[in-house]
Amino acid sequence: MIISLALSVIAIASGTLLTYTYDEDAPLASRLCSGACIGFGALGLIGFVLASFFGLTIVTLALTGTVLSTPFLLLINEERRGSIDDDCNRAWRAISRASSRPDRWAVIYFLFYATVAIVMWLVFSRALLDKPEGIATGVLNNYGDLPFHISVITRFAFGQNFPPEDPTFAGVRFTYPFITDFISAMFVRAGASLRDSLFIENYIVGVALVGVLHRFGRQLLRNRTAALLTPVLVILNGGFGWAMLFSEVNQSEGGVFQVLRHISHSYTILPEVALGWRWGNAVTSLLVPQRGFLLGIPLAAIVFTQWWAASRDTETGRTGDLE
Repeated sequence: MIISLALSVIAIASGTLLTYTYDEDAPLASRLCSGACIGFGALGLIGFVLASFFGLTIVTLALTGTVLSTPFLLLINEERRGSIDDDCNRAWRAISRASSRPDRWAVIYFLFYATVAIVMWLVFSRALLDKPEGIATGVLNNYGDLPFHISVITRFAFGQNFPPEDPTFAGVRFTYPFITDFISAMFVRAGASLRDSLFIENYIVGVALVGVLHRFGRQLLRNRTAALLTPVLVILNGGFGWAMLFSEVNQSEGGVFQVLRHISHSYTILPEVALGWRWGNAVTSLLVPQRGFLLGIPLAAIVFTQWWAASRDTETGRTGDLE
């Protein structure tokens, strides 16, 4: 597991350094979130290319870590080192100011991201449960997807599935977006358990996804409140299951806390079709069971953020020329 964490740190650091080549005004926290997603994407792509030639071995993992570290060469540039120092000093001053004289937004941001970190931990720690009686999952929608992802991971880790072949249909080209599963396979080869290999990647990228969406909302809407609501609306979207929850709270003598302590069923995707609740949220319907979205959504959001910034700069320049 130590090697897996080391590869994760290298990926985050390298991805963060790469943000200095295209994003001039991003705060350090946003760079870390974007860097985590970019770094994990690079980790999977570099590892896959090398493994296709040499197989997925410890030597391949070492080569992957070496190639992944090449963005550290950006530190040779003195101006770029100065930008990094400025960002670190600015972040440290903001933390010191928030701890000594916290304002309203400092408290809101702290509570928001603390909640995100805790919720993501609770959700992704239940994506795979390794019990004495066998492997289980604590996310209902993951019941059918988890065996598929396990087969993909183990085929890469132990079956040397290069070039990728569909684990379900022999001889069929693999068309599923498998980079997230391949990264977990790399972690398994590095010594992590199957559960840890899923959790490390899921948790880091899951938290980073919130930061990336927050940054996208800030750039697009130029409003703190709207920017903070952006990841909430994206991740906690879904149906009207809360209406059923409220009706059960009204019928309960102990109120909302008693119902939350003893939740007996899902509130958005129920097996009883007649009830009509079939709108799950992104976490339970996409990010946990369909792991390709976990890395694909933040990478797309990073591209959209830069696309919007470039479009805005073009419009600003055009307006300036007219004036």
